Amino acid sequence: MMDDLLKNPLLRRALSAGEERVGKLVTQLVSSERVMQGVQAVLASALSAKSSFDRGMKTALQAVSLPTTEDVEELRRKLVELESMLDDLAEKVSGGEPREKGGPQGPLP
Repeated sequence: MMDDLLKNPLLRRALSAGEERVGKLVTQLVSSERVMQGVQAVLASALSAKSSFDRGMKTALQAVSLPTTEDVEELRRKLVELESMLDDLAEKVSGGEPREKGGPQGPLP
């Protein structure tokens, strides 16, 4: 039923004309300096509100001793660094570098 309706040539022309008019309207709106200033003001307000919200959430999470996203990301970065250091150390140990006899690893084979 819906497919037949969408295949109707009159409906297709009407949709096409509607899309064309919407396109022209959007072009006019975007080219209007007043509209763009309004959009910029709305975006600036939204970013300011988000910043205030983020600060409030961070304070609330700290008050109940829960980590923030930033805290988790910092821990993740530190874990990656630690894994890299451990990989380097394991490579040095297994890479044939001389170990001290009688050291924590025992005598060399």
